[in-house]
Amino acid sequence: MDTIRYNDKPTKDTITVKDAAKEIGFKDKARDFTKEVGLLFRDTSELQNPRKAVLRSAILPGWGQIRNRKWWKVPLVYGGFVGLGLVYEFNQRYYKELLTESQFRKANQNLPLDSRFKYERYKGISDDQIYNAKDFYRRNRDLTLYSTFGFYLLQMVDAYIDAKLATFDVSDDLSLKIKPSVYAPVYANGGGYAPMPALTLNLKFK
Repeated sequence: MDTIRYNDKPTKDTITVKDAAKEIGFKDKARDFTKEVGLLFRDTSELQNPRKAVLRSAILPGWGQIRNRKWWKVPLVYGGFVGLGLVYEFNQRYYKELLTESQFRKANQNLPLDSRFKYERYKGISDDQIYNAKDFYRRNRDLTLYSTFGFYLLQMVDAYIDAKLATFDVSDDLSLKIKPSVYAPVYANGGGYAPMPALTLNLKFK
């Protein structure tokens, strides 16, 4: 009697088809995203969508703020980046200098302390002080990089919030009215409770 065996393992052709489908799906998403980014440059609507505000600020910091008509925030955005750039350059310059000094001292341990220096300004300073200073500037440099990325995200969030608030309905069709009234419990006759003064709150939506 013949035995029929089934092979449950996926064949090479099956794996190839799945990979091709994933690649096609990724290409479609990339094409849609590219199209959406292209529309950002042609959109002239007065109020921008919050999602578009985030994308604009991600592409060019400050662009979302400009479209939100918050012109005064643009100098703050670029002033923040310039300030962080200056702090990074300062710490990077001294880190490289102290790194060179540290490497020179480690390579010349046989020299006395008064002669074991690469730069004249560090003459007489102990090795531990040089090593600690090097680590200090390296740590500050790294923190500046993290701060720059955080500031980049912050200006994107700021553009999103402004765009969200700009589309919030504050017209005359949205109103809040408070007026006095009299509250009479349903059990007033039976339980002996008298009507009491109250306030009525009316919130009218568009």
